[in-house]
Amino acid sequence: MTTFPSLRAFLFLLLLAAGLVSACDMEQEIEVKLPVLPPQLVVECYLENGQPLRLALSESAGYFDAPQATIVAGATVTITKNNEAPITLKDSVSVDTKNQKVYTHFNRRRVRAVPGDVFTLQVTDKQGRRLTGTTTVLPTVPFDSVGYKFNDKPAQTQEAYLLIRWQDDPAMKNFYRLLTHKKDSSANGIDSEMDAEVNDRLRNGKKISYTTTYRFDRNDILDIKLFHVEENYYNFISSVEDARRANGNPFAQPVNIQSTVAGGFGVFTFLNYETKRIIIK
Repeated sequence: MTTFPSLRAFLFLLLLAAGLVSACDMEQEIEVKLPVLPPQLVVECYLENGQPLRLALSESAGYFDAPQATIVAGATVTITKNNEAPITLKDSVSVDTKNQKVYTHFNRRRVRAVPGDVFTLQVTDKQGRRLTGTTTVLPTVPFDSVGYKFNDKPAQTQEAYLLIRWQDDPAMKNFYRLLTHKKDSSANGIDSEMDAEVNDRLRNGKKISYTTTYRFDRNDILDIKLFHVEENYYNFISSVEDARRANGNPFAQPVNIQSTVAGGFGVFTFLNYETKRIIIK
């Protein structure tokens, strides 16, 4: 009588194992055929006061194609400010060594703009493809305060966090980007110590505070930039960051990059920001 439950459990495990083996035999490979899409225009253009007009134009490639930038030859590129005459950017490859960027179109005219100005981008190529974009200059938002505080570790191993505050304008929806770079002759100036997207959805009209983790050392020289950005650019950089986090993660949902342009992919925006330098002492 005492052996019957054990025998029944054994038979159950045997049947379970057989089922698992059978399930393994039912596996089969499925080949998913991705649709072949025509290449689309891809643009990257940031306008900034005092800087010349520069733009990188290429076209998209297939998912499994080798990573490379395909330059679009013979395209007509114009940027128009408000109702002024369009400015043509010529085919001219240039390299920005500081920011490690390559531009394909250039005009030496320096950008001069004030809040409220509207810039329009238009790109057409020999295949008849047309890409457009619009950006409005937003006012800069000053820092209310920038400070830091060390943790309670011994002095030689202490690290500090940053606390940054600014006043939000209640009259409109606002979107921000915070960047911090460390001034270091050994650094390339590209990688940031902090890159954060912030909005006023829950803090409209209030002072907004942003705090980092403990990550800064004594004598660090930090350049902090507070960008006041448009919603479409905020969505662009947020989607890029989400895609970066999802890359290689089998449990993450796929992310579509949200462009700020129509008729292709990419970004066209005006960068307006406040800068503050602090030294961690």
